[in-house]
Amino acid sequence: MHLFPKTNISSNKHQNDVILIACADGKFHIVNNNGRIEKTVNAHQGACLATQWSPDGAGLLTAGEDGFIKIWSRNGLLRSTVIQSDVPCYGAIWSPDSNAILYTKSNTLIIKSLNSNSKINKWKAHEGIILCVAWNANNNLILSGSEDGYSKIWDSFGQQISVSVKHDQPITSVSWSPAGDMYIIGSYNLIRLCNANGWSHCLDRPSTGSIYSIAWSSDGTQLAAACANGHVLFAHIIDREYTWKNYVCTQTGRKVVSIKDLLTDQNDQLDYPDRVIQIALGFNHLVIATVKQCFIHKLTSWNTPVTFDLKEGTISMILLAERCICVIERAGISVYSYMGRLLATPRCGSRPETLGRAAVSLGPDSFAMVDQADRKSSQVLSITWSADTELLVGLRASSVVAWCCARAATQPDWLALTTISKDISDLGRNPSIVSIVDGIVCICRGNGSLLHLSLAPFPEKLLKHVASNMWQEALQLCRTVEDETLWACLAVLAWQYNQLAVAEEAFALIHQYYQVCYIQHLRVCTSDESFSPVFK
Repeated sequence: MHLFPKTNISSNKHQNDVILIACADGKFHIVNNNGRIEKTVNAHQGACLATQWSPDGAGLLTAGEDGFIKIWSRNGLLRSTVIQSDVPCYGAIWSPDSNAILYTKSNTLIIKSLNSNSKINKWKAHEGIILCVAWNANNNLILSGSEDGYSKIWDSFGQQISVSVKHDQPITSVSWSPAGDMYIIGSYNLIRLCNANGWSHCLDRPSTGSIYSIAWSSDGTQLAAACANGHVLFAHIIDREYTWKNYVCTQTGRKVVSIKDLLTDQNDQLDYPDRVIQIALGFNHLVIATVKQCFIHKLTSWNTPVTFDLKEGTISMILLAERCICVIERAGISVYSYMGRLLATPRCGSRPETLGRAAVSLGPDSFAMVDQADRKSSQVLSITWSADTELLVGLRASSVVAWCCARAATQPDWLALTTISKDISDLGRNPSIVSIVDGIVCICRGNGSLLHLSLAPFPEKLLKHVASNMWQEALQLCRTVEDETLWACLAVLAWQYNQLAVAEEAFALIHQYYQVCYIQHLRVCTSDESFSPVFK
């Protein structure tokens, strides 16, 4: 059973509220929101074991006991039979971009692109038959469960990210949360919640028999599970904890959030009229998003929050910066002030709700995002702005990169001069950047341990001097350190802020003589104090 995905391909809401149901007799049904069967198709010989709408809503696929995988139009007309196998196919799903299909064949996982020129990617994933698979759009990771009792996480190239402990019974269902930060596995009388790296958060043993299917709500706060005894389990994610300096915030109930000051040992409890979806704590503010509204609390005053209505109830992420907040939902990306005023609506090529937390970051006055359309070219696993300055840090497979002057992105040669890279190993699979403070980068390894790396302390100090308009102190820092990258940062920043004397000295010391001559030409040719040079 699969509900039609929420897309913008049709303005008729009821036309999109349709359910796809696979049956043991080989048929699938398309049912509308009133429960009426709109279409019945005889798809397979034997049971129809898997069915799913494509993420873009343009079609659907079915997999059967006969080993066939077929693609159908949205109205149930056969387009093609993409796979003909001699063994039953227990799992088949679309890729996040709807351009490929992941399916199981005994103990093997296979990714088949719908582009005829692309090569098939297949690998042995388990020792037993694979019973269930899931593919997340945010982290682009694949989750599989098998009769051997293991669940495993893979990237789209077939490299193993993590493997679970061995369970006593086969894994019968797996499901990623929409944000990709957690997943659920189901087995016989067992349901387990894990984080994206495979660490177990919670384990429950309901007397329900095998759990055959698990589905998350679109906001990632609730889930439902279909059980062998005919029951349906419902669960809500609570006890999420957030920290900032001496404050700890914990969601203790569906509509209840508690906040504690560790210095004064003061506890406060905040109740909300609707279910809490997202929480963000930082920069002296606590931001709570419910189904309908967003509440902005100051840490000094809990009783008078700023509120504004949300465009849609499905929020995937809230990002905080010193002067603004960013709300990412299905309707788009919105940047607000802490007074609740809409400041900007950045555009992105992909669906906003598919952006993972590692792929976006909000700076003091900038928004950075990893290009989701071409993951192979970017090779950036995680990006984060510094908490205090415009220092942007990115994490690659075996190195950490700091773009000390991200504004120089329009000038490739200047960007190269202001970039610091440091090789690093033993990060494990799926690492991420936690924070950047005073040029010290905190990285979470694949095994959950934290690594603190001194990457750009002097550029961070320089950026603070420039933000405070302390140009002489910035010059003194560069003269003391005598580092070419630091001089390059000062040169670019001074040029942007029209500090020609400082820029001339800095460009000379990094051997950018054409720029020095240009600055000297400007200083000679004009005495107009209002003159502002163009970013060259």
